[in-house]
Amino acid sequence: MSGGLGDLVLAAAVCPAAPPGVQVYADQITSWVKWGVLAVLAICFFASVGMLIWGRVTHHPRGARLGMDGILICVVGAILYVVGYVIVQSIVGTGC
Repeated sequence: MSGGLGDLVLAAAVCPAAPPGVQVYADQITSWVKWGVLAVLAICFFASVGMLIWGRVTHHPRGARLGMDGILICVVGAILYVVGYVIVQSIVGTGC
């Protein structure tokens, strides 16, 4: 048992691989999740903008506040979406 730095580098060079026949389904599920999250973020954003406009036009401060909060939640959700995707890609690896 060597247990040296060479073993650590060798273990880091191994990319995970899906079992035979599973990669197609994994790609399909990943694409559905990605598009689903994008759709939810888009709906949330446009609904929040509508709420913000409605609150301003009708002089309803709580409505405008809810719209602004919704926009901020959409922005934070988009950031988490991108960061989560980068983390998953760094674990799975590309170009192995």
